Amino acid sequence: MIREAVYRPTLEGSVAAPLRARSTGHYRIEDPCWEEEPRRKTFLELFWCTAGEGTFVAETGTWHLRPGDVFFYFPGDVHRISAQTVPWEYYWMTCDGAHLDEVIAGFELERRTHPAGKAPRDLFARLGLELRDLTRSGEYRAGATAYEILSLGCCRDDENIPDGAVETFQQLVEERFDDPSLTIGSIAGELSIHRSTLARLVRRRTGISPVEYLVSRRIQEAAGLLAGTGLSVKEVAAAAGCTDPNYLAKLLKRRLGRTPTELRNEGR
Repeated sequence: MIREAVYRPTLEGSVAAPLRARSTGHYRIEDPCWEEEPRRKTFLELFWCTAGEGTFVAETGTWHLRPGDVFFYFPGDVHRISAQTVPWEYYWMTCDGAHLDEVIAGFELERRTHPAGKAPRDLFARLGLELRDLTRSGEYRAGATAYEILSLGCCRDDENIPDGAVETFQQLVEERFDDPSLTIGSIAGELSIHRSTLARLVRRRTGISPVEYLVSRRIQEAAGLLAGTGLSVKEVAAAAGCTDPNYLAKLLKRRLGRTPTELRNEGR
């Protein structure tokens, strides 16, 4: 059995960061009867499975953690963990902080397993080193690494998405967002999948609709050109795939709260 863990040396920590790393570890369980003693804990804990299968029980249900899956226990939950198959291997980390509730809400965390892909072993190792750095700088950096792990743990890696359809969609948008004839319907046609199927896959992977993705990329390009070049609004609209400069101006005002003139002045 491997049970490696690194803990922050103080209960409250030495910095008042919104999110603070509290501890991290790597367990490899080889006893099929292994169970962790049930205990109510006051922090957020992430588990990321790399091999085998384990069981997590909370007040709202029971979940099985498989390779590539992530599970969260929330502050106040009673942790009930056991091995389902052996060897069972996983990485974990715990977090606290004055704004932990906002972090949980912002990441839309849920008490259920979801596929997130391969565990970022290098980040967990880095987090352990940063927790061993007994300075304020080390604690700040540990918090940043914990935030990065959380961000990756929230990304859903759905192996059922066919043939890299979402990646191809993203590539087409990146290569041709400046073409006003590029639409979600035309992209779906090139990918030979139904538009509603494309919408479901893109939303599942990115969290936003295909239309929102395309519009956001065009807005991003327009804002960058306005702030960084001397192109006219008409030229910027054309470069961003918008045929109507007035529509672009309204879009920028609605989405960024800035007019083209304001964006240009900010760039200066």
